Amino acid sequence: MNLSRISCALAAGLLLACTPPEPPPPRPPHPKAAAAAEPPVAPEDPQAKLAARKDGLTGGQLVFEDHFDRAEPAENWTVGHPGEWTIEDGWLHAHVVANPDERNAGVWLTRPLPEKTRITFKAMSKSASGDTKCEVFGELPKHESGYSVIFGGWNNTINTITRKGEHEQKRVVQSDPPKVVPGRVYTWTVVRTDDVVRWYIDGKFMLAYADSEAVKGHAFGFNNWASDVRFDDLQVFAL
Repeated sequence: MNLSRISCALAAGLLLACTPPEPPPPRPPHPKAAAAAEPPVAPEDPQAKLAARKDGLTGGQLVFEDHFDRAEPAENWTVGHPGEWTIEDGWLHAHVVANPDERNAGVWLTRPLPEKTRITFKAMSKSASGDTKCEVFGELPKHESGYSVIFGGWNNTINTITRKGEHEQKRVVQSDPPKVVPGRVYTWTVVRTDDVVRWYIDGKFMLAYADSEAVKGHAFGFNNWASDVRFDDLQVFAL
């Protein structure tokens, strides 16, 4: 055999032996690892969705108004506890009832609320405890017969809408709630066009109570537990 051919063959063999193999292709990411890398999707806030609604905030027919420019609230109102509600300086004024068992009797409008309605009024608390509230769509002119809308409840710590009970488990409570500032006048708006009660203060959305078994009563009232609260410029619109 030709020595030159043998040398070439040996050189070619050595070259092949010293050449590293091609690296394998990268493995695809494990399905679980890929899923874990994706950021979790936060659940949708139902209050945020309801806050986007604008229906009922304007329009409608004014069916009742009261500016409390008289001496007594008797006309168009039923006072639950004698002497608790008076009119002073053009405001409907709640006086604190000494006996806790006789509180929350309220003052009730004798005119029925429309089924679809917008209610607006001014409210002011002169107490550090806040605790300003109204009751809407009651089946009777009676506390906790419909929805209670409360700003600064429980010593100015909770803003809430409750259904037939201020301590009911499904009540909606505002997160990071603003407190009632004593002496400040707030403009309230309460709207219902379907099975949702929506509440606004000074044009800003506060809370909404979506109720698949909505209370369909027609009673409206102002109420008080133990704070110095006043109300004025009530207007009721049929939508």
